Amino acid sequence: MSIQYVDHHQIDPTKWDSAILRSPHPLAYGLFEYLNAVCESQWDALIYNDYESVFPLPFKKKFGIKYIVQPVFCQQLGAFGSNVNVSTHHFLSAIPKRFLRVRLQLNPYFDQTNEVESIQTKPAGIIASSGKLTTKTNMTIQLSQPLDYNKDCKKNLHRLAELPIEYKINAISIREAIDTYRKAWGKQNPEIEDEHYQLFANACTDRLSFTVTAHHQKEGDLLGAAIFLITPENANRSLHYVCAGPTEAGKSIGVMHGIIDFILNRYKGENMLFDFEGSSIASVASFYKKFGANEEPFFCFNRGF
Repeated sequence: MSIQYVDHHQIDPTKWDSAILRSPHPLAYGLFEYLNAVCESQWDALIYNDYESVFPLPFKKKFGIKYIVQPVFCQQLGAFGSNVNVSTHHFLSAIPKRFLRVRLQLNPYFDQTNEVESIQTKPAGIIASSGKLTTKTNMTIQLSQPLDYNKDCKKNLHRLAELPIEYKINAISIREAIDTYRKAWGKQNPEIEDEHYQLFANACTDRLSFTVTAHHQKEGDLLGAAIFLITPENANRSLHYVCAGPTEAGKSIGVMHGIIDFILNRYKGENMLFDFEGSSIASVASFYKKFGANEEPFFCFNRGF
């Protein structure tokens, strides 16, 4: 077992991204340029062998002391790459003890086929690597399978189809889409501050993101907007529904049904995981389930918090 702690300036970006994209379900959050932006380059890493597997360690500093914490707009990190010889548990055990406080949300995909020591065999709430491991719920759709909307979703989409609505890709900027989200839901997420939105906007490069908008065909008024993160071309890809919201006019007609349907149909049949990013809010989870989303557990590791 050879897991090395590597400072940020020593990480090879090309080898790093190759490891991310070799994962069973590579996530855009783990790519070098995205992490650099949302963390302002404040992240180090654990690397197994020659980038066979990698584990990012985003950190902040307070009174000169580093502590590891999950970045905003970065739902899951954890281990990426090949899991033939190493598991998430091995990486958690290798986090240096000098980090007295650690809070990380871990993707569940790395250990799914690992026969060495799968984190998924451990029940929620156990003490793992001197920390507490708990389970959270995500919602996903495997787009290689047929779409399976419920009756209410189909009814709403039928109603939207009778309205003069046009859906567009990259018709507005990332910042405009963020502003639409903030007007719709910003007050419900006061923990997300101006600096977080700025870092997220910086992270949304043309290679990793795009916007989808709904407009009134005649007046051209904006009805809703969404930002999607996407992994580059790869055998297995992921598409993340990250930041989305309707305008007041769009909310009254349920326009987000149409935006999600538009993008699901654009990529249906592809070997791609569509990631709704949650939710722990019952009403939001119920909305995602209308599209046939499945509940998928992932893990939160806490030490010292």
